[in-house]
Amino acid sequence: MADIKKTPLYSRHIELGAKMIDFGGWYMSVQYRGGIVDEYNSCRDDIALFDTSHMGEFIFKGDIKNSGINRSVTQDLLSLEVGKCKYGFMLNENGTIIDDTIVYKLADDELMFVVNAGTTNKDFDNVSKHIKEGTYEKFDNISSDTCKLDVQGVNSKKFLKNFIDDDLDDIEFFGFKKSKVFGVEFLLSRTGYTGELGFEIYIDNENGIKLWDEFIKEGIKPAGLGARDLLRLEMGYSLYGNDIDESKTPIEASLGFFISYENNDFTGKEALLKQKKE
Repeated sequence: MADIKKTPLYSRHIELGAKMIDFGGWYMSVQYRGGIVDEYNSCRDDIALFDTSHMGEFIFKGDIKNSGINRSVTQDLLSLEVGKCKYGFMLNENGTIIDDTIVYKLADDELMFVVNAGTTNKDFDNVSKHIKEGTYEKFDNISSDTCKLDVQGVNSKKFLKNFIDDDLDDIEFFGFKKSKVFGVEFLLSRTGYTGELGFEIYIDNENGIKLWDEFIKEGIKPAGLGARDLLRLEMGYSLYGNDIDESKTPIEASLGFFISYENNDFTGKEALLKQKKE
């Protein structure tokens, strides 16, 4: 059996009395001393902090139009605006779901893919096979170098304004911007998995630990997988490996709304069109 991985914040979770389990090959906190219901209520009524550093991140820089990378996901990466991100899927030729993913348009020639922990390596190989040689500068898996913190809850924006100088009011849902904290650049995304107002932070490991410590010191309550699962279930958000997998198409999972059919190239499109017709 492969060794279970630890996020950069593993020792912090132990110090806070977290109950840890194996989730997608990572040690993750299910709950802290206060319990799942308390953490759930913190997110719904105030603010909660989640460590989601187990998620995978890839960076692509190159010719988005001619590289073939647009075939790897159901989102239309050509029409996606810079400063926006979009939810969609990686599909196989049968139209079933390899993974669900959010793709960020960092620049006209730069993308970031965010994928699930348990499928990270499979997803990287899947995207790689679509990219043509000579059309890109880099395609890197930066997962091990990235700390991801989710600040979620009705008071999340108010809380983050104490740490970030940039105007957070101009970040729309599924929008993002690059900002600075401790003099270090990071990506701040108006997204989340809870259904509440919230933000996701992508930052290097060292400063991610530092930021977590500052947040905890300021009184924000940490929350684990138990509360996260309750929150996402109430919103009807799918969990890969539980609600969706390679046995289902997005249409069968009632997620057809998230397919960008204007993307003329994506793998599995013909299978989905056939399924819709029949």
